[in-house]
Amino acid sequence: MQGYGDIYRCTRCGFCQSVCPTYLHSLDEAQVARGRVHLTRLLLEGKYDFTKDREVAGKVDACLLCGACVAACPAEVRTDDIMVAARSDFAANRGLRLFHRLVYGGLLSRQERLARVSALLRLYERTGARGLLYGKTLRRALSRLVYFDSFLPGGLSRPARAGLGQALRPAGKPRIKVAYFLGCASNVFWAPTVRASVAYLLSRGAEVSFPPTGCCGEPHRGAGDLEGARALGLGNSGLIFRGEFEAIVTDCPTCARALRRYDWFVGADSREGERVRGLAGKVMELNSFVAERLGIPAGGLRPVGHGRVTYHDPCHAVRGLGVREAPRAILSAIPGLGLAELDGADSCCGGAGAYGFTHPAMSGRIAAGKAARIARGGADLVSTSCPACALQLGAGLKRAGHPLPVRHPVGLLAASAGLCPGGGEP
Repeated sequence: MQGYGDIYRCTRCGFCQSVCPTYLHSLDEAQVARGRVHLTRLLLEGKYDFTKDREVAGKVDACLLCGACVAACPAEVRTDDIMVAARSDFAANRGLRLFHRLVYGGLLSRQERLARVSALLRLYERTGARGLLYGKTLRRALSRLVYFDSFLPGGLSRPARAGLGQALRPAGKPRIKVAYFLGCASNVFWAPTVRASVAYLLSRGAEVSFPPTGCCGEPHRGAGDLEGARALGLGNSGLIFRGEFEAIVTDCPTCARALRRYDWFVGADSREGERVRGLAGKVMELNSFVAERLGIPAGGLRPVGHGRVTYHDPCHAVRGLGVREAPRAILSAIPGLGLAELDGADSCCGGAGAYGFTHPAMSGRIAAGKAARIARGGADLVSTSCPACALQLGAGLKRAGHPLPVRHPVGLLAASAGLCPGGGEP
C-alpha cells in the first residue's frame, strides 16, 4: 500500500531519538519514529488490530509529521509517509476523528464556511467577549478555553481573499506572471501578511493572480483522509492549470510542499498524477521566490522599529523544501535589524497544523520549550514563514509571559520598503 514501501528498512538504530520532539518531551519509546514504525509493522503483520487498538492509534496520531526523523535517518525511512498510511488505514476501519470531520471536511473543504467562521471570530474579539476570558476568576474556571484562545492573534481583519480580486497588475510592464496560492490559515489569520507580501510582489514587477483554490489538502492527508486530499488536489490543480503562470507562489510552506507532491495526492502512476507533475517545478515558497527570482533590493529600505529578530524554521520549509537561507537573507537586508540565530531554530514548534488542538498537552510542552529559548535569545521580534507556526509561537510566548510580535520575513521587507505598516501586523 502507498506509504509503507520502506517500512522494513528501519534498523532501530536510534538516530531519531535525538531529534523527535514528542520523544524528547515524553521519553516514551512508542513516541519516537522507530517505535512508531515498529508498532505499524505489527499492525501490518496482524499482531495488532486496526479496528480495535486505540492505544496504538493514539501513538500513531501523536506524530507531528515534522520530518526531523526522516532527515536524521541513515536508512532514509519516510516515517512521515508511513504514519499517514497508518492513519489512513485507521480511518478506513474506524472512521476519521470527529475533529477532523468537522474542521477539515466540514470547514477547510468549504471556503464559504471558513469565511463565516472568520466573521464570528472577529465578532468574538470586537464585542469584548475575548477579554473576559482573561479575568482571574474566569481564567481559572475556563483554563482550557483560555489555552485555545491564546492561538488567536490580536486585531483579526477580514480574510485576505475578500479584498484581493482575481488579478493585480504592477505599475509598469510585468516582469513575471504568478499565481498566488492562498492557504486557509494565511487567508483567515495572516491576512495582513498576505496583503503586505502581495504589495511587495507588485512593487517588484510581478503580475499576481489569485485562482479560486481551496485548502491545499495537506491537513486531510495528515489526518489519513487520502480521498479528501485527492479531491482537493484535483480541484486545485485544475484551477491553477487554467492560467499560464510562470510560477506558483505561496506564503505557506505546508501548501508549497503539498502542491509539489500533488502527484502523490492523486496517485503518482495515474493519468492525473502525470498531469499534475507539471505543477511541481513551478511551485515556490514566498521567501525563495523573492530572494531568487525577484531579488532583494540593495538600497531604498528603512528600519522597521525593531532591533533584534530571531527566526524559526518551519518543518515543511527547512526539511520539506530545503528552504533555509532565503528568509535569513531577507531579514539580514533590513537596516537596523540584527539577526540572532535561535537555539534549535529548525526544531518543531509543536504546531503541526491543528496539533495544538488535538494534542494540547504535548503541543503545550513543546511550545513552552521553544518560547523559553526565544526569551533567552533577547530578540524583540520573532519571524517565521508558516502561519500555523506563527500562531503556535505567538500562543507559546503569550502563555509564557513573553508576548512578542511574530512576522513573516517578506512582510517585514514590505514594511522596510515603505509599502505597509508593521510588516504584516494585524
